[in-house]
Amino acid sequence: MKKNNFDFTIPQRQSYVAILMIVWKTYRILIRQVFPFLVIFFVGKSAKSGFGDYFLYFVSAIALIGMIYSILAFFRYYFHIEEDKLIVEKGIFGRSKTIIPFERIQTINFEENIAHQLFSVLRLKVDTAGSSQKEFEFDAIAKDQAYALRELILEKKSKLKPIAAKGRSEAATVEEKKTYTSILKLSIIDLIKVGITENHFRSGSLILFAIYWMWDNLREAGIDAEKYTEGIDPLAGGVIILISLAVVFVILSFLFSLFRTVLKYYGLEFWRSDNGFKISSGLFTKKDVSALDHKIQMVSWSDNLLRKIVGYYQLSLKQASSIAINNKSSINIPGCRQDQIDMVTRALYGSRAFDDIEMESVDKRFMYRRMVFLSLIGIPFIALGYFDTKPFFIVLGVVLMIYFIVTSYFRYKKCKFGHNEKMVMIRGGLFGDKAETLPIIKLQNIELSQSPYQRRKKLANVKIYTAAGSVTIPYVGFDRAIRLTDYLLYKTESSNKRWM
Repeated sequence: MKKNNFDFTIPQRQSYVAILMIVWKTYRILIRQVFPFLVIFFVGKSAKSGFGDYFLYFVSAIALIGMIYSILAFFRYYFHIEEDKLIVEKGIFGRSKTIIPFERIQTINFEENIAHQLFSVLRLKVDTAGSSQKEFEFDAIAKDQAYALRELILEKKSKLKPIAAKGRSEAATVEEKKTYTSILKLSIIDLIKVGITENHFRSGSLILFAIYWMWDNLREAGIDAEKYTEGIDPLAGGVIILISLAVVFVILSFLFSLFRTVLKYYGLEFWRSDNGFKISSGLFTKKDVSALDHKIQMVSWSDNLLRKIVGYYQLSLKQASSIAINNKSSINIPGCRQDQIDMVTRALYGSRAFDDIEMESVDKRFMYRRMVFLSLIGIPFIALGYFDTKPFFIVLGVVLMIYFIVTSYFRYKKCKFGHNEKMVMIRGGLFGDKAETLPIIKLQNIELSQSPYQRRKKLANVKIYTAAGSVTIPYVGFDRAIRLTDYLLYKTESSNKRWM
């Protein structure tokens, strides 16, 4: 349906499906607030007293009030376009009027969860970078209406001179209707490979915690699982338990990572336009997100042992955000190969952006300090195993100490930094590799910090801030840190290029 079939100058509401979305958001907030009291009620003794009935009445009343509030909020919510502004009016007891000039709108993104797909509606997010508020969003708008609204706003925006960027060409600041060039598209086979090469330790640790919780609850219920291992030699039993946990860890974490990857990245497509990038992905919750070149503050990519085998990297485009900095301000693209990363960096920075960058290592005391302090974590386990005659804890303590010593060495060997006249690059990683790159003109602040130990040894940490977060170079010689800071600040202040 064409955009002229909608008259956005007339105040109008969202789709009636938005009532469900608002009710769900309201209940989610209420449940989060009341959850501790619900736990006390169901597992405590309050259910045996008259207080329990009153508590249920109270919760039911709050739920009813929340539903009524959500419905009223929907019918008191209007939006329309007036000249070159998007205007939203809302409020039940008091009315508020939000005016969003088109010049301030950076991108308009769509999101669909299962409910959105079922009712053919979209969640529309308006990113107004430069504002102190969070992203502005509509809970549910009919698809044709949402596409028409975005097209109309971007068309009108393209005819305006951006306030924050006078003199720049319109193509550099506006997400116009254009043809996108495909960079990456994940097939089912690629998706499975990405799932196999995910970080299984993160999901596996959650699973092990859940297993420990179930084990502890079995004991609380009077089921002593340890009696089934009484006839087993303590050392052999410890090894058997360790091997069993390792097998369970690998299988469950693999399945969890694969399932999560399919849900999040199903149908992923990554495109390049003249002035930005676009990514679309998701099975149950589909997201369509754009990132303009001038908003991208940092580009990083990383791999791990499994990704090295198939030649995959996780690419991250970190954007300036109008909300508190968090992972939501980044666009993550898994399954990228080196040539695709080169395509992205060439489009953003040019083909010779990383020429003449000489990488430097951090001080060796970064490695020694990590080895000493992290290895101390294994000592309590060894002591517990020795005094309680539990070889399993001794083995665990020794393994932890060896692990932290080895990982400290690898982390030191890979921790490097360098720069040329335009770019800063920081490398790191553990078993895999990670690279973070940012243009010097994007720097907003640089901070030098020293612990008492670092002051004695004339070392410092260099923390570089951008509008998309910060990166830290640890354990740099103090004189070198001063020279680095002075140089980067000089290049930033002397440049006449805009950072946004």
